[in-house]
Amino acid sequence: MNTAQYGWWGCVMSGGQYAVLSGMGYASSGPMSSCEALTLGENTHWESLPPMHDTRTEFAYAAVAGCIIVAGGQNHQSAEVLDEMMAAVAAASV
Repeated sequence: MNTAQYGWWGCVMSGGQYAVLSGMGYASSGPMSSCEALTLGENTHWESLPPMHDTRTEFAYAAVAGCIIVAGGQNHQSAEVLDEMMAAVAAASV
Protein backbone atom coordinates (compact mmCIF):
# COMPACT_ATOMS: atom_id res chain seq x y z
CA MET A 1 0.00 0.00 0.00
CA ASN A 2 1.07 3.60 -0.49
CA THR A 3 0.09 4.50 3.08
CA ALA A 4 1.18 2.24 5.95
CA GLN A 5 -1.89 1.45 8.05
CA TYR A 6 -3.71 -1.22 10.00
CA GLY A 7 -7.30 -1.92 10.97
CA TRP A 8 -8.63 -1.01 7.53
CA TRP A 9 -11.80 -2.24 5.83
CA GLY A 10 -11.94 -3.42 2.25
CA CYS A 11 -14.19 -4.60 -0.53
CA VAL A 12 -14.01 -5.69 -4.15
CA MET A 13 -14.95 -2.96 -6.60
CA SER A 14 -17.01 -3.66 -9.72
CA GLY A 15 -13.87 -3.63 -11.93
CA GLY A 16 -12.20 -6.31 -9.80
CA GLN A 17 -9.89 -3.97 -7.87
CA TYR A 18 -9.66 -4.39 -4.12
CA ALA A 19 -10.43 -1.15 -2.30
CA VAL A 20 -8.89 -0.43 1.10
CA LEU A 21 -10.86 2.12 3.10
CA SER A 22 -9.69 4.18 6.07
CA GLY A 23 -7.66 2.44 8.73
CA MET A 24 -5.41 3.55 11.54
CA GLY A 25 -2.08 5.13 10.65
CA TYR A 26 1.14 3.97 12.23
CA ALA A 27 2.42 7.54 12.25
CA SER A 28 -0.79 8.98 13.73
CA SER A 29 -2.88 8.08 16.73
CA GLY A 30 -6.30 8.12 15.09
CA PRO A 31 -8.38 6.96 12.14
CA MET A 32 -7.53 8.01 8.62
CA SER A 33 -9.66 9.01 5.63
CA SER A 34 -7.42 7.58 2.91
CA CYS A 35 -8.63 5.11 0.29
CA GLU A 36 -6.56 2.99 -2.10
CA ALA A 37 -7.23 0.31 -4.67
CA LEU A 38 -5.12 -2.73 -5.55
CA THR A 39 -5.09 -3.83 -9.18
CA LEU A 40 -3.75 -7.33 -9.83
CA GLY A 41 -2.33 -8.68 -13.06
CA GLU A 42 0.70 -8.02 -15.27
CA ASN A 43 0.95 -4.51 -13.83
CA THR A 44 0.06 -5.11 -10.17
CA HIS A 45 -0.08 -1.76 -8.39
CA TRP A 46 -1.79 0.38 -5.76
CA GLU A 47 -3.69 3.52 -6.78
CA SER A 48 -4.73 6.30 -4.47
CA LEU A 49 -8.47 6.96 -4.48
CA PRO A 50 -10.10 10.18 -3.32
CA PRO A 51 -10.19 10.23 0.50
CA MET A 52 -13.40 9.98 2.45
CA HIS A 53 -14.81 13.28 3.68
CA ASP A 54 -14.50 12.14 7.30
CA THR A 55 -12.03 9.98 9.15
CA ARG A 56 -13.90 6.83 10.16
CA THR A 57 -13.41 3.65 12.10
CA GLU A 58 -15.78 0.76 12.79
CA PHE A 59 -18.09 1.67 9.90
CA ALA A 60 -20.34 -0.30 7.56
CA TYR A 61 -19.61 -0.44 3.84
CA ALA A 62 -20.83 -2.08 0.66
CA ALA A 63 -19.86 -2.05 -3.01
CA VAL A 64 -23.11 -1.60 -4.97
CA ALA A 65 -23.79 -0.56 -8.56
CA GLY A 66 -20.41 1.05 -9.23
CA CYS A 67 -20.27 2.84 -5.88
CA ILE A 68 -18.87 2.15 -2.45
CA ILE A 69 -21.25 3.24 0.28
CA VAL A 70 -19.72 3.98 3.69
CA ALA A 71 -22.02 4.58 6.65
CA GLY A 72 -21.71 5.30 10.34
CA GLY A 73 -18.67 4.49 12.35
CA GLN A 74 -17.43 5.47 15.76
CA ASN A 75 -18.79 8.97 16.53
CA HIS A 76 -20.48 9.28 13.10
CA GLN A 77 -24.12 9.24 12.08
CA SER A 78 -23.45 10.13 8.46
CA ALA A 79 -22.85 8.30 5.20
CA GLU A 80 -20.89 8.99 2.04
CA VAL A 81 -20.58 7.45 -1.41
CA LEU A 82 -17.41 6.87 -3.43
CA ASP A 83 -18.33 6.75 -7.11
CA GLU A 84 -15.95 4.21 -8.67
CA MET A 85 -16.01 5.98 -12.05
CA MET A 86 -15.08 9.33 -10.51
CA ALA A 87 -12.38 7.60 -8.44
CA ALA A 88 -10.91 6.10 -11.61
CA VAL A 89 -10.88 9.51 -13.32
CA ALA A 90 -9.20 11.10 -10.27
CA ALA A 91 -6.57 8.34 -10.11
CA ALA A 92 -5.83 8.64 -13.84
CA SER A 93 -5.27 12.40 -13.59
CA VAL A 94 -2.70 12.15 -10.76
